[in-house]
Amino acid sequence: MARKWSLATELYANADTKTDAYWMDVMRNQDLTPVSSDSRKPRFTLIVGPSPFSMPRGWEFFLTAPYEGATYISTVLHNAGYPVRIIDVRYDPTPLETAYRAILQGTDVLGICTFEDNFPWVRELMDHAKFARPDIPIICGGSLVTSVPHIFMNDTKTDVAVISEGELTILELMESYTRGSWAEDLENIRGIWYRTIQGEVKSTPPRGQMADLDSLPKMRLDLWPQYHSEMGMQPQIIASYSRGCKMDCSFCYRTTPQVRSKSPEKFEEDLLWLKEQYGTEFIFFSDLTFTSSKKQTLQNMEVLKGKDIRWTCLTRCADVDEERLAAMKDAGCDIALYGVESLGKNILKEARKGNTENISIRAMRRTWDAGIRFGALLIVGLPGETEESLDHVCQWAEEHNHVTRVKYLSAMPGTTIYSQGVRDGIIKSEIDHLNWLSIEQALYEDEFLNYNGLPEQVCRDAYKRMYDSYQPGPVMDFEHYPEHFLYHHPNDHDGQDRSTEYAGTQWRDGWSSASPHLAPGSERYTLKKTGTKAMADAGATYPSGAQNLVGQQIAHAK
Repeated sequence: MARKWSLATELYANADTKTDAYWMDVMRNQDLTPVSSDSRKPRFTLIVGPSPFSMPRGWEFFLTAPYEGATYISTVLHNAGYPVRIIDVRYDPTPLETAYRAILQGTDVLGICTFEDNFPWVRELMDHAKFARPDIPIICGGSLVTSVPHIFMNDTKTDVAVISEGELTILELMESYTRGSWAEDLENIRGIWYRTIQGEVKSTPPRGQMADLDSLPKMRLDLWPQYHSEMGMQPQIIASYSRGCKMDCSFCYRTTPQVRSKSPEKFEEDLLWLKEQYGTEFIFFSDLTFTSSKKQTLQNMEVLKGKDIRWTCLTRCADVDEERLAAMKDAGCDIALYGVESLGKNILKEARKGNTENISIRAMRRTWDAGIRFGALLIVGLPGETEESLDHVCQWAEEHNHVTRVKYLSAMPGTTIYSQGVRDGIIKSEIDHLNWLSIEQALYEDEFLNYNGLPEQVCRDAYKRMYDSYQPGPVMDFEHYPEHFLYHHPNDHDGQDRSTEYAGTQWRDGWSSASPHLAPGSERYTLKKTGTKAMADAGATYPSGAQNLVGQQIAHAK
């Protein structure tokens, strides 16, 4: 019996054609010998838009650090000789105006990074860009357009949607555009949705994932504007040695679901480049399961040892043991982040976590015994959650005070949870849902989707108890965050000891989370709530999508 994947089938393809091999060779060779920037080639502008997401104190660098997706796209184009600019407006007070002005100042091809929480902003930016420059081709890439390409092609001014990995595809697209054969070539470029000259939307066969990540170039962080700004390039970055995840959790979206890894030699080459070229001191390894292979983990720890780099990683509780943890400690691991999500047996089973409460508790105890701090990532509101199961997680969190992140369930497009929400009428409009995601900040005040019919206050009380069990992040000496941040939730001392050597004892007194401002206009989206009168009286109505309204109404079903 064939396995049923939770994500779109085309994401599980492999980039193994002769064309893929050609472009991987091009990418590898141009990393060794980059082509000089050629003013005759089309100028490529890549927009990184705002996100409302907050980060706990000590993790603020995550809001401003260069990240891999945009870095790799800009690097492969730079190495191929294209004039490339990254316009990063994540923490700009007027992101739409700043991005729009930058587009008009010298763009032949426009690239836009899409995320689950920036859809309305991206759509508005494309409207402005096409009004001023109808001839400019717009290429969208990233997790959101990969998960809902039909929405981008039908409801925005997108010309080409790049699905899954983009390095090979963007090189092929830009060569075609430079050659002047774009209209004729698009139907033969794998891994895209595109709009024909007649306005018809079409898609091509999937390109699939690269098997050889050693063909990726060294990341050119100097292409980011921070490198040339007064703020300067921060010594904390986001990087990885692998792509994909061996698990298939119901709530998690992955543009690259299959696990692919760099060799230890390539991993070391990239680390030395980042350390020597950019003064990197701390790395957030964004691999979805950093320790999933014991052999590779031990090899990577040998690579990391002696590099004088502190680091953190994301991994699964089922994928650590004493040997791996001891090696991680020796290699400079500061904190290990575990996707715990919940502790209830039925909840974890329905979420397809491949995990149990005992496995989670054992992993975190072993981590602490190895001399590494641990941080639990928790979700309030997974299907099957009850008041009792929420209270159980809260008691554990309050006992240990090792929570790094808690958020309400938000139903990311492309996931099983999202499909269930659409099917069951919890999500009544995909567009409305995307609009609403643009105001989700991972804060207590967030609106959320109620998949369980629990009273809203029960969920909010659980959120607060978990949030109050936060530990500070690993970078309390961060000096590169801009002035345009919002600071959330000062917390008076409550008798709990949450201090660390670098955080002091009163680290939450001023603020406990920081975020950029909401993109102007996002505040107009709130959730419409529906349900029977009995449900409304019990505080268990179902949010059904974002809408523009003044004041929040509850619409009772007749």
